[in-house]
Amino acid sequence: MLHSCFLPIIVLIVLITQSQAAANGKTSTIDEPDDVDPAEDVENLKNAMKGWGTNEQTIIDILTHRSYNNRLKIGTLYQATYSDSLWEDIKSETSGDFRTALKALVLTEARFFAEEMRNAMRGWGTNEDTLLLCLMLTVNDHLTVQGMKDYYQSIYDRNLQDDIEDETGTPFKEFLVEVLNRPKFNESAELDEIAVTADLSDIQEFIEDKKVLDIVYLVTTRSLSHLAMLQEKYYQSEGIELIETLDEISDHHVRDGLISFMSVATDFYRYCADELHNAMDGHGTEEGVLTRIIATRADKDLATIKDMYFEMFGETLSKAVQDDTSGDYEKTLISLIN
Repeated sequence: MLHSCFLPIIVLIVLITQSQAAANGKTSTIDEPDDVDPAEDVENLKNAMKGWGTNEQTIIDILTHRSYNNRLKIGTLYQATYSDSLWEDIKSETSGDFRTALKALVLTEARFFAEEMRNAMRGWGTNEDTLLLCLMLTVNDHLTVQGMKDYYQSIYDRNLQDDIEDETGTPFKEFLVEVLNRPKFNESAELDEIAVTADLSDIQEFIEDKKVLDIVYLVTTRSLSHLAMLQEKYYQSEGIELIETLDEISDHHVRDGLISFMSVATDFYRYCADELHNAMDGHGTEEGVLTRIIATRADKDLATIKDMYFEMFGETLSKAVQDDTSGDYEKTLISLIN
């Protein structure tokens, strides 16, 4: 991390503001006005898409400055007022990554992720990275995961688990299905150190024998706090990070899955920051990753993720996004970030 004395004063002010927000329990980056009027928002959105041309800036200004709940209220009121779907109107007036970012803002989170997962498995080939990221961003959010399954079934008349099993191979298939169907854990419950120690012995044996499926079944059926302690005990015992060992003994997709899952268990904000950085590192940009994280975490903990991004990579998330995106898509993401 860069030493603060070398930072431009404006960056320092931004970082101090972010840290104060996190300290006050406000880790959302949505800056919503106090006098929100959903009826006025609905009228302004309709006017922005009426006739020739579209006022993209009005759409951005409204949707990126309203909370998740208020955006859903706007969608419901829009339908009631005009007998039109807000999302269908937006879809007909926009395109590309800008359209996808707006979709993430106007649909329920469960429906957005359900559609992202279907798109990842539609047609020739499967985007395993998209499936993985959607599940990592909803780990322990059982209402959203159940909603994803329900929307997937109702929209496409297909079963999400069946499609995952058909479109991916062993052992990654088993990993995804186990994560999708994880039981609900009380992450604040007192940890059973004896059980963690027993798991340490088991996972050491599984690693030695390269029993990847056994590793999958073990880690996906434990709480995240349990896994965090397991990783600590593994390091104390072996002198190497468990994630590094998993990187060596498992193949491509399941390796990415296990490492991602253990990273989420250790530090979810670091995981998100790392995914954002990887999406913009090198040639090309993975806009889908940016959209899924920034649009769905803005209401929750994006301020904390921003702080972690700067700590890890020495530049602000907004600067990185500005360098790698453009147009209305860039404006949407930057408005959500700042």
